Amino acid sequence: MIQSFYTGNAGLGANREWLSVISDNIANVNTVGFKAERANFEDLISKSITTYANGAPKNYEIGGGSFVGSTTKDFSQGSLMNTNTPTDLALDGEGFFMVQDNQGLTYYTRAGQFRTNADGDLINLNGQKLLGWMLDRNGNISGAIQAINIPNSMDPAQTTQIAFKEPTNLDSRVEVISAPFTPGDSTTFNYVNSFTTYDSLGNPHITSYYFQRTGTNTWNVYKLIDGTISPIDVGGTLYKSLQLQFKPDGSLDVNNVYADTQVTLASNETQTDATTDGHFTLNNLPTMGSVHIKSYTTGGTTYIVNWHDDGAGNIVNENGEVVGSIDYATGDIYIPLLENTATTDQITVDYLYNETAGTVAVDPTEVVFSGYDPNNGAANPLTTTENFKEIRQVASDFIFYAQQDGYAKGDLLSVAVSEDGIVKGVYSNGQVKDIARIAIATFKDKEILVRKGNNLYLPNSQTYTPIIVPGGVISKVRSGFLELSNVDISREFINLITAQRAYQANARTITTSDQVLQETMNIKR
Repeated sequence: MIQSFYTGNAGLGANREWLSVISDNIANVNTVGFKAERANFEDLISKSITTYANGAPKNYEIGGGSFVGSTTKDFSQGSLMNTNTPTDLALDGEGFFMVQDNQGLTYYTRAGQFRTNADGDLINLNGQKLLGWMLDRNGNISGAIQAINIPNSMDPAQTTQIAFKEPTNLDSRVEVISAPFTPGDSTTFNYVNSFTTYDSLGNPHITSYYFQRTGTNTWNVYKLIDGTISPIDVGGTLYKSLQLQFKPDGSLDVNNVYADTQVTLASNETQTDATTDGHFTLNNLPTMGSVHIKSYTTGGTTYIVNWHDDGAGNIVNENGEVVGSIDYATGDIYIPLLENTATTDQITVDYLYNETAGTVAVDPTEVVFSGYDPNNGAANPLTTTENFKEIRQVASDFIFYAQQDGYAKGDLLSVAVSEDGIVKGVYSNGQVKDIARIAIATFKDKEILVRKGNNLYLPNSQTYTPIIVPGGVISKVRSGFLELSNVDISREFINLITAQRAYQANARTITTSDQVLQETMNIKR
């Protein structure tokens, strides 16, 4: 009789534990990334005897109640809530985010409430750092898994590659021009278009391309940087322009692309104004649009400048303001600023001269243009490799579309994360850089994970190795979303009622046993 008290008490304890599990689930109905648990009941045996009658076994088993032997986590997907915060992340599928504390211990979590700290690290609400792989400039994984750090600024990159892309088109219907190319004379070219390129310090430079139709399916291309001709470099020999030949279908004839008109470069030629009248004479007759004045010296002081001729006889500064003139027939340069000074003045200049007829075949995907020295401390000269292969010439309007790989320094504006876990930085220089790729861990047996609070899990053995893959492989990373708790509140209420009734029933077995025991005691009376 006394045993039934303990059996009922065991039932009370088991259902009390179940109520605790249900209460925990309900309490975490609003906890981001929380996974519900369920109680697993196991029976107790108080007596078990097996006897045999005529060789057949007879069991005599008395149960001792039940107990909660374990709990099982429900790792089903929770609903996603839109937060409009790009560093809030949710996993749509299998796996866990990996975060690391200051002691180097790695935890696993489904809670994706991340932000960037002052050092650029992506951290969760507990200050633990999100782990992943850093990416190189080409977007490839570089190195081992580490804390993801988003640089607050981006270093400048010099323009080294320029490519003309489809739908760039030269209109085949425009007139043929026979006059020599002069940058300042719009009647000597059909089209001109410009965009910005950058030196190694991130300084912008206006790069212009002039297109001159010289015959049927034949065009010359001239490149100017900040108004100064940039020659084609073929093994150290300089040429003034690029000659393009097109096929009858309008595509570029890649076997008939030439560097045209050989020229010579006078580099760092220093001329003196012996008569103090502001006039300087070059050693050679310059090519129009090629003169670049790097500096002038007056009163013993040298001033760094970036002046050039505009191909129309003017010497202009970086703002396009006229600061002097040039006579292409005599090589005479006049700078009013240096007129009637008390001392002998000098200018340092480079320019193209000695034009010689002749062409040499070049690869249209690897045309090397050698720019002038910007004279500002940046790497020089501004040399680029250019790809003209996708240029077409059909009877349609002129379209200019070119891509270049340089940019100025940029400051971080915002962070974005793609579905495949690539963390991108958006910078003030217009660049969107792939910085890192989030690491996602999964386990063959998720029940080895032990809750550590704060939405964190650890394996029950620190030597256990998870399966680690980049984001997007086994689950999509949803930026601007959080995964809600997967607790089903209606089911938990049903479980709550069931647990309550079960507790009451076990309590009734105790009171009933007590009443029976009381009746037994009353027999003596």
